[in-house]
Amino acid sequence: MARITDDELDDIRARNPISDIASGYTKLRRAGGKLVGPCPICGGRVSSQRFEVIEKDQSWVCAVCPDGGDVIRLVEKVEGCDFRAAIEKLGGRTAIDAARAKELFEERERKRLAREKTSADYREAERKRLHRTWKQTQPIHDTIAARYLEGRGLQLPERCPGLRFAPAMPYWHGENIDDHGRKAGPRKIHEGPAMVGAFIRPDGRFGGLHLTWLNVITSPDEVTPAAPVKAEILDPDSGEVLNSKKMRGSKTGAYIAIQMHEAPLRLVIGEGIETVLSVWTAMYQAGRSLDDMAFWAAGDLGNLAGRANKTVNHPTLKRPDGKPQKVPDRFPDLDDPGLSIPDSVQELILLGDGDSEKVLTENAMERAARRYARAGRVIRIAFAPAGLDFNDLLRAV
Repeated sequence: MARITDDELDDIRARNPISDIASGYTKLRRAGGKLVGPCPICGGRVSSQRFEVIEKDQSWVCAVCPDGGDVIRLVEKVEGCDFRAAIEKLGGRTAIDAARAKELFEERERKRLAREKTSADYREAERKRLHRTWKQTQPIHDTIAARYLEGRGLQLPERCPGLRFAPAMPYWHGENIDDHGRKAGPRKIHEGPAMVGAFIRPDGRFGGLHLTWLNVITSPDEVTPAAPVKAEILDPDSGEVLNSKKMRGSKTGAYIAIQMHEAPLRLVIGEGIETVLSVWTAMYQAGRSLDDMAFWAAGDLGNLAGRANKTVNHPTLKRPDGKPQKVPDRFPDLDDPGLSIPDSVQELILLGDGDSEKVLTENAMERAARRYARAGRVIRIAFAPAGLDFNDLLRAV
């Protein structure tokens, strides 16, 4: 059978409204803007609302399977058949003339633009919500977060605009489920003090938050407080230890300002907050002049280096099937601008941790150097020794 075109697939979906097909498999009732009922794939009580049909999107989802998709996927799962057999059960493909093709294309574009708008609206609402959270935080100096950093041998610049402190930050994980099996909103499993970093986008606006939850512990005499440590947060269902760090909102192309300068001549960029603060602390303690410098944390390696033009085989790492693992290569996709490096920067210093995967990190550092290269700009890559990060080096001194 020849390849099925997008127009043909859209025509099949249009001829088979998902509400009609799903109703032939299970008993549905209307609840708000959805049709709900027992799942025709995994079963369930008649009153169950874990199987949902969303007519606006012509899609379905089951919270128990867990699975979801379009009408073709539904037939595949219920009938236990493959993709082409499902298409035949839905009437197969039909000849599409130019007028019908144009109609299908315009409908597809309308849906794509609507999805993009919905996604953009959601991201902007999330950004504003996170910005309200940021404005409710406190300056980081003389707080639990500052003591946590001091415990790691770190000092803070007198002005550190990108880091603040929240005395009671909620940690959300998973969904609350009501008595009818319906999702009832995000689940708060922890609340406690947190170090909070603000991501600043290339347009200069707030983009999102970097959150690190902390625990305050006491010494054996239960009187003298010890240095705070990263919180140990457990999944209440599985007991799994969850990451005490989260990044929310948009970090792509954004940075956390450890030390800010409107027109820096020298700029230091690293992946994590503590990596960058370690280098700042070492230079400050050595009496180096920092007046013309800025220090940024990118949040993660991918954001620091930007998107690669392709992936390549890792020289040693293998996937479970024995094939080489793919990693981003050393050359940037120049359609992705990455971080917005100020034009004033004459020297750019990129920090690579030695305890990260070697090939991935080396590729990212070289990709960043190529991306941010400009005439007259010197770019230096500084790696911590193998197995160590810059905070390990600072604390070993």
